[in-house]
Amino acid sequence: MLAHGIGERGDLPLPLYAFSWGLGLAIVLSFVLFGVAWTEPKLRQAATGRGLVPAAMARPLRLGMAAIGFAFYLGCLYAAFAGTDDRALNILPVTFYVVVWVGMQLVAGLFGDLWAALNPIDTLARLSERIGRLVGRTPTAGPSGLGHWPAVGGMLIFLFYELSHPDGAGPRTLGRLLLVHAVVTVVAGFLWGAAWVRFNEPFTVFFDRIGAMAPIFARQGGLGIRPPVAGLATTPIITGTVALFLVVIGGTSFDGFSESQLGRDVFGGRTGWELAWVELIGLLASIALVSGLYAVGVWWTTRVNTIGFVESWRAFGPSLIPIAFGYGVAHYFQLLSDEIQSWFFRLSDPLGQGWDLFGGADGLVWRIDPDVVAWVQVAAILVGHVGAVMVAHDRAVDIFPVGKSLQSQFAMLFVMVAYSTLGLWLLLSA
Repeated sequence: MLAHGIGERGDLPLPLYAFSWGLGLAIVLSFVLFGVAWTEPKLRQAATGRGLVPAAMARPLRLGMAAIGFAFYLGCLYAAFAGTDDRALNILPVTFYVVVWVGMQLVAGLFGDLWAALNPIDTLARLSERIGRLVGRTPTAGPSGLGHWPAVGGMLIFLFYELSHPDGAGPRTLGRLLLVHAVVTVVAGFLWGAAWVRFNEPFTVFFDRIGAMAPIFARQGGLGIRPPVAGLATTPIITGTVALFLVVIGGTSFDGFSESQLGRDVFGGRTGWELAWVELIGLLASIALVSGLYAVGVWWTTRVNTIGFVESWRAFGPSLIPIAFGYGVAHYFQLLSDEIQSWFFRLSDPLGQGWDLFGGADGLVWRIDPDVVAWVQVAAILVGHVGAVMVAHDRAVDIFPVGKSLQSQFAMLFVMVAYSTLGLWLLLSA
């Protein structure tokens, strides 16, 4: 299925257990080094950054990007119903699952939240709000107390389509899903304004938080630049934010498991909706496992320091963001490399009707060497977890006394090692 990102890899020069030990040791060493050399918080001050592009220059750029994003969104909706229903030929599936879901993650984490400029859902909500104002309706505050939980629910629906739905990559199926999503966006924008969508639409919230770890960020109406991961010290963590990232990490982990030999043994022999419901149970179990491990780290922190469980749960939530990013890069790197080339070819024939508008519709995909893919995956997991250790340690020395900050992170260190080992095994055992 297009939505699944595992590809074949060659034999590594070291066995899997050696990589696991090496990765775990690197995370432990980074923990020790941060503990010795990092005795006061640094990221919050660095998060202010400095100006890069003034607001006067950034605004027309954003308007142009928004117009491009909305036009392409409408084109993909048209392709969903007017084009072929063949997922291998229609441009919608590869756009939705690869260009948006995978590509925007990579760009957001490395450079900044480009999706915020392109976001057609935000544009749709703004248009709906404007129509409401024209007919005399002033947007009211959205339902109170929900936080990011609507985004969590939306992300679960997306992961079900990506990982379990029998026809989750079918253009007609995706078209219907996007239409429902558009209706919800229009209603929410009309009733509560575009701000509600920006706080509750799953992709918008997820890419915004991933973008907080990038060096380029929105600053006073323009763009600023700051050290990588510094923005995680000030990114808002509200009700449901942590759950959103645990759902994404659990979903990526389950995707890896379903492609492993053990996963094929567990799910083999089932097809259609029977397989879909079993995989949904597996997806929820994966999310529960990931959440349980994080809860252990939080529980230990509350035992060592006088801090409540909910407060600690949110305080260390930003440490999950580099992990989610590292998992995403590692798991989908080969998919992105292969399918982004295919996407450019499909621009010449977006409906799958045999056109060749720009030439190259029948181009061949150049595949990266499997060994290179494997090394990139290992590096992504390592960098993601070291970044998580850094963020968690900076948060600990910010809110706890020096003597307690390092001790409070012992269980969280175990969680990081467990996440990295699990992720590596899922990726390299497929």
